[in-house]
Amino acid sequence: MAEKLTTYYSYVLGLTIVLIIIALALAPFAPIDEPTIFPGYNLQIPVGMSFAGFILLITFIIVAILFWGTKNFFINALIDALSLSFSIINYINFYLISVIWKPAIILLPLFFLIKYNGISTLTLDFGQIALIIFFYRLYRNLKARN
Repeated sequence: MAEKLTTYYSYVLGLTIVLIIIALALAPFAPIDEPTIFPGYNLQIPVGMSFAGFILLITFIIVAILFWGTKNFFINALIDALSLSFSIINYINFYLISVIWKPAIILLPLFFLIKYNGISTLTLDFGQIALIIFFYRLYRNLKARN
């Protein structure tokens, strides 16, 4: 049983890498009009990263809603890989935002508190939600295998 679980999560990690590469390949197609709005910043990279994360998030939501209870090996691996790849892209994106604009970003349970130029905002962190779903599915798989 342990080798079957190891094989499953090997496929999940492989699919995660493939999904990240595909999403990053789509990042240059993000709609951006940076020279007219923010002439001092090159926003193509963080906006493209946000676009890649958005594609992964929407795909994760759709696939999870449509195929949550399925017993298909590949579909379950895809759901886990989508949640993991979105979380990785999400946190890379927040890192890029912190490098470019240098806001104070405080990680809270399910939220980010972002402070910039005296303004604070509380942002829902979908990356944590996707990780919670990933670890719930991991726990459920470990429990079912024992």
